[in-house]
Amino acid sequence: MAHRAVNLSKGIRVLAGVYHIQNANAYHSRLKEWMRRFHGVATKYLDHYLGWRRMIETFGEHLNSALWLTLSAGRYELQHEMAT
Repeated sequence: MAHRAVNLSKGIRVLAGVYHIQNANAYHSRLKEWMRRFHGVATKYLDHYLGWRRMIETFGEHLNSALWLTLSAGRYELQHEMAT
């Protein structure tokens, strides 16, 4: 993952027309709201929860048990076909 610094103190909120502070804020808000139902998670399992949330963000309403199984089996080439 690439890191891009946004200097808010200088009024810079967008870099290269793509990296926008609101994208980070919006994702953080959605993640916090979704994780609230778990009443906190152990740091040991945080990567599992983040992976689960990433799947929800990526596939949305297309996410079903068949897709979960396909992805967990490492059938990476099928991700794009099933998501569209």
